[in-house]
Amino acid sequence: MVGLDSSATIESVELRFAAPWAEGRPVLVILACIAAIILAVYFYYKLHAEAGLVKRPKRRFFLSVLRSILMVIVVLVLAEPVIWVAYTQNHKPQLLVLLDGSGSMNTRDELPNEQVTEMRTLLTAPESGESPDPTTLTRAELVRLAMQAGPLADTLDEIKEDFDLRFYLMDSLDQARLLETESEEEETPASKDFAELLTFDAEITALGGALDDLALRHGSQRIGGTVIVSDFIQNAGVPALDSIGRLNSEVFAIGLGPVDAVDLQVQLEAPLVLKQDELTAVTATIKQQGLDGQVVQIQLFARPLGDAGAEEEQVPIGTPVAATLDQPTVTVPIPLQPDESGRFELIATIEPVAGEVNTDNNSGRREVNIKDDSLKLYFVEYEPTWEWRFVKEVFHRDPLIGQDGFRTFLRSADFKVRQTNDLFVDQLVRPRREFFSNDVILLSDVPAEMMTKAFQDLLIEYVEEFGGGLVVIAGPRFGLSSLARTRIGEMLPVVLDPTIKPKAGEFALNLSPIISEYPFMQLGGSDAENNLAWNNIGPLPWYQPVLRAHPLATVLATHPRDRAVDNESLQPLIASRRYGKGEVIYLGFNETWRLRRKYGERFYRQFWGQLIYRLGLGRVLGEQKRFSPTTDRSSYRTGDLVRFTVEAYNADFEPLENELLSGQLYMVNEAGQETFLQDIVLPLTRDNHVFEATTMVYEPGR
Repeated sequence: MVGLDSSATIESVELRFAAPWAEGRPVLVILACIAAIILAVYFYYKLHAEAGLVKRPKRRFFLSVLRSILMVIVVLVLAEPVIWVAYTQNHKPQLLVLLDGSGSMNTRDELPNEQVTEMRTLLTAPESGESPDPTTLTRAELVRLAMQAGPLADTLDEIKEDFDLRFYLMDSLDQARLLETESEEEETPASKDFAELLTFDAEITALGGALDDLALRHGSQRIGGTVIVSDFIQNAGVPALDSIGRLNSEVFAIGLGPVDAVDLQVQLEAPLVLKQDELTAVTATIKQQGLDGQVVQIQLFARPLGDAGAEEEQVPIGTPVAATLDQPTVTVPIPLQPDESGRFELIATIEPVAGEVNTDNNSGRREVNIKDDSLKLYFVEYEPTWEWRFVKEVFHRDPLIGQDGFRTFLRSADFKVRQTNDLFVDQLVRPRREFFSNDVILLSDVPAEMMTKAFQDLLIEYVEEFGGGLVVIAGPRFGLSSLARTRIGEMLPVVLDPTIKPKAGEFALNLSPIISEYPFMQLGGSDAENNLAWNNIGPLPWYQPVLRAHPLATVLATHPRDRAVDNESLQPLIASRRYGKGEVIYLGFNETWRLRRKYGERFYRQFWGQLIYRLGLGRVLGEQKRFSPTTDRSSYRTGDLVRFTVEAYNADFEPLENELLSGQLYMVNEAGQETFLQDIVLPLTRDNHVFEATTMVYEPGR
């Protein structure tokens, strides 16, 4: 009668008055009623005391009572009476039904006979008694039919009398979607109305993410239980068991499909840069479920990556490698000896196995750059330091550099050692053909007398004209005073002052937000791991102060407190600057070897390896930089004109005396076959070393 359901308990019922003059004043209302009664009696017994009423006392009494009642009613109406009911509403506990909306639910399973019988019973409609054949239905169709008719549908409709039933669909990585009907016929829709809203096209099953979303939505509410309907093939997101603990609810699971789902996942790990014709190994990590003890074959493929982004066919490399799945995660090394240079995508693939539902993750991919020449490093140092020692050790074992690619000039080394040991060079200033064949030069803590004009001229030309990479490392002995007011100092990402000496005092390195754009500053796969790596360097004992960062520089790390001459920006400690065709990296300390603390070469090799690769691999290597061909565009259509530009030098990296440069033009067709097109002559056009010519594209290729 009052709109309360059976779950409500009435605590008290009171009569209250809402009129301003009567609110909270029940005695005043009673007195007003008494006054109304007295007025009614006075009216008939004093004001209208006619002879007729006096002779009829019963009539006068009746009229007095009737008028008194009317007057009391008027008083009560003016007081605005309200019936105040206090009750306790016991909300229904919520029952959450979480349905799997992934594409794996569209799988048709081979059911044993006993399960077929159970499914027929579950899908039998009470009215008609008919039941579809479960063996012809997918998991998704089984769920829909069970919710539309049969014992499960009837049970759900009965449960909603005592529970607040909510249906959710798992169809994204980090949340569950609430299913809502538009039915207006009844307050609580039937389960068949929700069955029509189900979709099964999500690419992943993120059970943990969906449960976390339910915990956020209903964490402060009363949950009577959670029912999960899924095939439980989890392939993304957080672990489901951890999320169940955060939900704070009993969980009832309804599984579809085989108990042990069959699934394979392949991840491929390989160095970003490989050397042509050098035997190495890439690593395939296989994660498996339901395949314990089985043996699978993993095949490595390579797909060339063209400039125009055209799809190239993948070519198998070697023979398949057998892997025994005796653990949930198996690591398989795959030998690789590249016989061609260029950019490639490596693909490790396992053929689908019987019963596997999701085969999209049976391949792992990795893009690599294969070089046909070694990187050449030249390290200039006054005396052995920890930085010099560890850089030498790291790159002696690097497949792209090795003992043949690392050379050093150590001023303090014995002259005989410099002449007899292949690691050392005997003179700082090398012949042009040798000096310009270097790919990266490191300059660290040298006195002013070493910075001769000949060396400076070579180094500036090397960076500005030939695109060389230069790393300048400040040291505690000489600092950067030897470079101040020199042409080399003008190339740096910082502005020097010869009067500023290295400053002692421990501090923690402060990283700039922009480091995400510089791979050599990313020492881990995540922000947390990157912070762990840089924190591992510990307190630095000193650094080289400068006036300020150069306006064209990008500052990657700073001092946490000390400021530059403008008293606003912090002192730069790691910075980068483009200079001409090359790049200069500045380190305001020679203490990166401290990255080896606790973790060995892991972070140290990552930093120096990525730094050297950045400076050295962005162009042709070694003596190949004598001839640097480019085109005006990366892709063309048939009939377009192609402009070829070649920067050419002689063996001493000086301009050629020729005014014409001859060459041959080849085309690689879509099948990967190389075809000779024509001889080509490029005339000298500018700067004494730039030759240019044009030709037309006649057919597709690369």
